[in-house]
Amino acid sequence: MTTQFTSRTAQPLQGLGWWNVYFIIKIALFLQGILSFHPLENFALVIFLLLPLKGRLLQILRLMIAIPAAAWLMHYDSYLPPLERLWAQMGQLMQFEWHYLLELTGRVISFQTLTALFAVAAGYSLLNRVLRVSVIVVATLIVISLPAAQIPAAVAQPEQQTLSEKTIPDNHTVPDSQTVTTATSVTSPTGTDDASLNTYLSGFFDTESERQVLFDNRAQTAAPFDLLFLSLCSVAWDDIEIAGLSDHPLFKEFDVLFDRYNAATSYSGPAVIRLLRASCGQETHRQLFSGAPSQQCYLFDNLKRLGFEENLIMNHDGVFDNFLQLIKTEGQVSADLMPQQGFPPYQKAFDGKPVYRDRQVLEDWFTHRQSDHSEKVVTLYNTISLHDGNRIIRGDTSTSMASYKTRLKNLLDDLYAFFQTLKQSERNIVVVMIPEHGAGMKGDRMQISGMREIPSESITHIPVGLKIFGKGMVRSGAPVHVTAPSSHLALSQLISNVLAQNPYETGHFDPASLIKNLPETPRVSQNEGSTVIDVNGKPYISLDGNTWSAYPAH
Repeated sequence: MTTQFTSRTAQPLQGLGWWNVYFIIKIALFLQGILSFHPLENFALVIFLLLPLKGRLLQILRLMIAIPAAAWLMHYDSYLPPLERLWAQMGQLMQFEWHYLLELTGRVISFQTLTALFAVAAGYSLLNRVLRVSVIVVATLIVISLPAAQIPAAVAQPEQQTLSEKTIPDNHTVPDSQTVTTATSVTSPTGTDDASLNTYLSGFFDTESERQVLFDNRAQTAAPFDLLFLSLCSVAWDDIEIAGLSDHPLFKEFDVLFDRYNAATSYSGPAVIRLLRASCGQETHRQLFSGAPSQQCYLFDNLKRLGFEENLIMNHDGVFDNFLQLIKTEGQVSADLMPQQGFPPYQKAFDGKPVYRDRQVLEDWFTHRQSDHSEKVVTLYNTISLHDGNRIIRGDTSTSMASYKTRLKNLLDDLYAFFQTLKQSERNIVVVMIPEHGAGMKGDRMQISGMREIPSESITHIPVGLKIFGKGMVRSGAPVHVTAPSSHLALSQLISNVLAQNPYETGHFDPASLIKNLPETPRVSQNEGSTVIDVNGKPYISLDGNTWSAYPAH
């Protein structure tokens, strides 16, 4: 009897087994600030795994429940967007080519990740022979669950430098340029609690709904000139800096350059709608797909009433995500897409469709424009040369992320060369460069590189500039920078100012006078399911429209 009793009591207690590896990884990621940690949910899983179960069938059933629960909990502890947003995008994901899907998988599960996982598993296998690893793991989980440990000292979030605190890097600045700062009338939230931020956001959209830009009808009979909007997919100041192209000569060409322009979204469809409805204040994401509140909001329609004819050109077919149809229905652009026959494909897009070289498409349009007898034309050009997942057809075996710098340089080179063509032509034309959003090259704790589900500052802070071309045109003074927080309403006002002053009547213009009355817009950005706002120089995010948290630092 004694021997039997001793045998039973000497039997070791049941531990977590290989589940220790899962929790060791979570602990390591938490200490690096990559994951948060929800004690209640995690300890519920620990207790469920430690429950003594008799019988093979019950143990298998527990495993079948524990694996999806652990996967869900890993995501829940992360800073990634909600899973429902992934399912909402599933239809688009299914249109991606297999090589792009493989590349995206590699960004989530890299070789380094697999190596680290193997090292942790091997280390656990060795240590478990001499130590009760489960006891150590559970004890560590208890320690990091304490309130004082929820923001580890080693990874405490630093004060983030935001657009209101930092300036554009020196190599973004036009030499000998003049900086004009307009007075701010932005009222900050009274606090950072949910109620204060919700009140602020509601007040922001109420104010925006009352703002409009009006166009002077006298521009209808003034000296004619063309307007060209260059709508670029996937380039922000952050991407330009990462690619080492901040000093590209294209940025020195502009007469007006916005330093703190907010795209207000990180997806192409909403971005182009916001541009085409720039003559009214910023709308909510939901309002973008239900028609503008006033006909006055439609930028191209305003220009048509002043005698401009429309052109629409792209270096892609505009089919993906119903992009071309959005331009026509929600942006009220009536022009048909100009033919693309005869262009050799330069890239293969993320969905397998051809993408044409920007300079070739633009110069082909300009050749036709010079032989066209229309008095004045407003043109929208949209390019996806920088879209994530694209591949250069000739000699490109790298991933789309690795080729981004090459593709960005090619685009900037093409635009710079096109600018020289416009100069030599001496045609009266005003060109506006306005990206849709950034590429998200850097990524952060809420999004992997290339992911744009959340409109963070690094994605929505875009380079927007205006250049006035014309025969004998003289600029009075240096180029100017708009340093106030700006968005699409300011661009519409700038176009209105150019039309009102019409430099082609006198042959000269002063950039500083063009930007004196530009409206400011606080940084508020939205996608479906996410909102990011700037509060006293710090970003805050809401994923449900009601609760807010500080945007996690990089």
